[in-house]
Amino acid sequence: MQAALFRLLGLLICVFCSVGLGGCQLAGSSTDYSRNAVSLTIPPAVEKPANTVSSKVDYIVVQKNDWLMTLWKDGRILKTYSIMAMGANPVGPKVYEGDERTPEGQYYIAEKHVSQNFQKFLGISYPSDQDKKNATRFGVSPGGQVGLHGDRGGMSGFWQRFDKNWTDGCIALRNHDIEEVYAMVDVGTPILIRP
Repeated sequence: MQAALFRLLGLLICVFCSVGLGGCQLAGSSTDYSRNAVSLTIPPAVEKPANTVSSKVDYIVVQKNDWLMTLWKDGRILKTYSIMAMGANPVGPKVYEGDERTPEGQYYIAEKHVSQNFQKFLGISYPSDQDKKNATRFGVSPGGQVGLHGDRGGMSGFWQRFDKNWTDGCIALRNHDIEEVYAMVDVGTPILIRP
């Protein structure tokens, strides 16, 4: 029963991909969607920094409205994750420190490390030069230290799993999901965060 539900979910995701993104290939699927494969055009501002090794993942796409994060390789979806939590005010792009919004736009994974508070942490390259200009225009600080991470673990993490808006703008995944992402994503991997 559970396997059938996962296949149905996979089929729905693939249909969405073929309509909205031009096609996908589910892991373990024998259907060839290569004729519909897509590629993400990364502008020079978010290309991988020099001296980074080739990643197991080409890029990451976050769809805030759908609470989904996908890892892409060779124009196909490699893995899809449900987002557990974002900021308390997730609608719209991040403008200033403390607005509790998750940034929107093209960034890259700028750092990764084990986190005492959140299992693992993959920091994104927020704020970009444009983010800094926007914040300066309003006379505020753009903030920083935004990334992908897990929960606090233990009883604190247990209660966090019931609140979809407990971060200050970061993207939180379940701890076993962040472990997988951490293993597959290298520093320098582009990430596109969509509304």
